[in-house]
Amino acid sequence: MINIKRYREWLLELKEKLNRGSEDVKVDGVVLAVHEGHIIRKLRDRRGIWLCAKYPDAQVNGGADTFSTDNQVLLFLLEKVPSGQHSDEEELAHYASLQTLMDSLKAELLDGRLMCDDSVRLTSSLTIEWEYDIFGGWNGLSVSFKLEDFG
Repeated sequence: MINIKRYREWLLELKEKLNRGSEDVKVDGVVLAVHEGHIIRKLRDRRGIWLCAKYPDAQVNGGADTFSTDNQVLLFLLEKVPSGQHSDEEELAHYASLQTLMDSLKAELLDGRLMCDDSVRLTSSLTIEWEYDIFGGWNGLSVSFKLEDFG
């Protein structure tokens, strides 16, 4: 399994990289929770754009001498927008700004240097989905993928 403290550090590094690459919109922080339902409580009174993640689930492959672990990762780029507050054009512009951040996140994930110690590698395609009214009124995008680490 990915070391959970190192995973959080990696998420904070991703946030900083996204913010350096964006002039218009910035990620305000990182929320890490045990499961998706836990994210609701952590986001409750926050404002701005947040990079959210659940702890990765893991599947161990191999034997006692050599093994690897497939970690299922799910990340969200979200901003709270009250339902019905935006016109269609404003909603489109909102999603477009978050899509720009997701494009930067996608580039970071695909560049091959995921963690500084090269202990993990991307082993699946990225699945990117639009999100509407999740976690109590948050909109944005999510990306899921697998990371392999070696123990």
